[in-house]
Amino acid sequence: MTVMKSAGQYQVVIGDKVDDIYNLIIPLLERRTSDLEKATENSSKDKSIWNSIVNFISSLFMPVLGVLAASGVLRGTLILLTSTKLMSETSGTYMILFAAANSMFYFMPIILGFSAANTFKVNPYLGATIGGAIEYPTLIAAFAAGKSINFLNIPVILMNYSQTLVPIIAAIWLLSLIIKVLKRIIPKSLQFIFVPLFSLVIVIPVTFIVIGPLVTLLSNQLANSILWLYGIAPVISGFILGGIWQLVVVVGLHWAFITIAINNIASKGFDPILPLTFCTVFGQVGASLALALKSKDHKFRELSFAATLSGFFGITEPILYGVTIPHKKAFIVGSVGSAIGGAITGLAGSKVFIPGGIGGIFGFPGFLNPKSGADAGFVGIVISSIVAFGIALILGLLFVKGVESKNSEYSAEKVPQLVSNLKDGNVVSPVDGEIRPLEKINDDLFSSGALGKGVAIYPHKGKIYAPFDGEVVSVFPTQHAIGLRSDSGVELLIHIGLDTVNLNGKYFEAKVKNSQRIRQGDLLEEFNKKAIEEEGFDLIIPVIITNSDLFSEIHIRRTSGVVSSGEDIIESHVQAKKNKNPITQVI
Repeated sequence: MTVMKSAGQYQVVIGDKVDDIYNLIIPLLERRTSDLEKATENSSKDKSIWNSIVNFISSLFMPVLGVLAASGVLRGTLILLTSTKLMSETSGTYMILFAAANSMFYFMPIILGFSAANTFKVNPYLGATIGGAIEYPTLIAAFAAGKSINFLNIPVILMNYSQTLVPIIAAIWLLSLIIKVLKRIIPKSLQFIFVPLFSLVIVIPVTFIVIGPLVTLLSNQLANSILWLYGIAPVISGFILGGIWQLVVVVGLHWAFITIAINNIASKGFDPILPLTFCTVFGQVGASLALALKSKDHKFRELSFAATLSGFFGITEPILYGVTIPHKKAFIVGSVGSAIGGAITGLAGSKVFIPGGIGGIFGFPGFLNPKSGADAGFVGIVISSIVAFGIALILGLLFVKGVESKNSEYSAEKVPQLVSNLKDGNVVSPVDGEIRPLEKINDDLFSSGALGKGVAIYPHKGKIYAPFDGEVVSVFPTQHAIGLRSDSGVELLIHIGLDTVNLNGKYFEAKVKNSQRIRQGDLLEEFNKKAIEEEGFDLIIPVIITNSDLFSEIHIRRTSGVVSSGEDIIESHVQAKKNKNPITQVI
């Protein structure tokens, strides 16, 4: 965008090209890394494969965890109301509420497509479109009807991608690779249309032709292996399937088991395989409850208790993606409890008699034998569920560490800022002092408006306070500047002094951390005003809205006079435009 010279240094303002330039510079820096550092890094990676997977899954679900938990609770409530005959499944009220509760789960590939695209640094709307394609109603109906289709004379094996995780992630990973190739081939002047066009034309067919059949093949192989083992050793097969079932569901390999169960019930009147998995819901519920009880973080406790409640009704997605998978030990103890419960189910020879039965506490009637009622198999399924829950709860309380309140991961929602989230808002003065026009300060980087609109304040005291309710986006390593985001969408840079980066953090003490939730008036930072000025630095404080171009108007209410912290200094009014200069893109 521009180049500024200040204090013998050249400052390059990159703006919305930061991603491209970052990708060019980082490889150059990495080449300077010593062989020893590389070896250490590789060793570290080998030890943290699970952490990498967990972090990736967490990054996908963190923005939607609240909605996921709420949807689970609503689905559980509807199950309770229909099971007790307080509401009919054919009523309009139920249909509308069920749509509200189930849409999050049914259209999960669309939501995950958007989220995964953000993680892979590609267009999130392309990701959502791919998710929508694999959930397209015509194709879902063809799968349900058992129809076969082809693409350019290539047979396509259809499957139901609803509530699956791995297929859409694989598709978006492929998308990220395809886009890199297309950008090298297609001229920049044509990329706006033709990169998305060819991405869709390539990725969506490949997803149906390759990923779907691969998942189906693996699912069938796993199901056949468990069937063979069940015929020889039901207890061992129950232990294995119970222990891995939730992971099987996460990666989408469970459909073959469901098909086998439906066929068994249709031909024999019962199925002995799916009962081995019934207790796994209660295993994860026990682990989730243990983590909720041991955690001190208020936001996480709220999330985990809601997820636990939905789990009792058989809805495990909020537990898996919001609670146990991000916390490895919790998922493991839940799986251990489930494995033992599955072994008990295999020992009891439990059978399910109702096709499409639900999980959770309202799933037990499906195990009542139509001829003999509550037989040994029914008793076994009840005992296995109690054991799975109890073992997971006890092991979780003993060995799983709770989430501490200092963990800011749950104290502020990590949701990418959308233009639709912006609101009119005010920024109050973060410091007591004398207010001045931004264009009058002795630094072209700020006075030119290259970073955004704002004001400058000469401080009377060495304390910075929060100018609105929001979150901390970035505390600079040298602590001379803080980036904030308000609840109304304003991204604000508070830069304490000019060229004070050269102090390397000397005389500055931040009182907040990255991603921390803040309220207006909270103390953000203290600095030694006298010592900094004695070092010869100008202590004027630019206060800048770095995403000014998102708003139709930035109104500077004051440009002179004495101002106290908490007094209104800037108003922002909304206009939907593309963000070109967020705090994170200032270099």
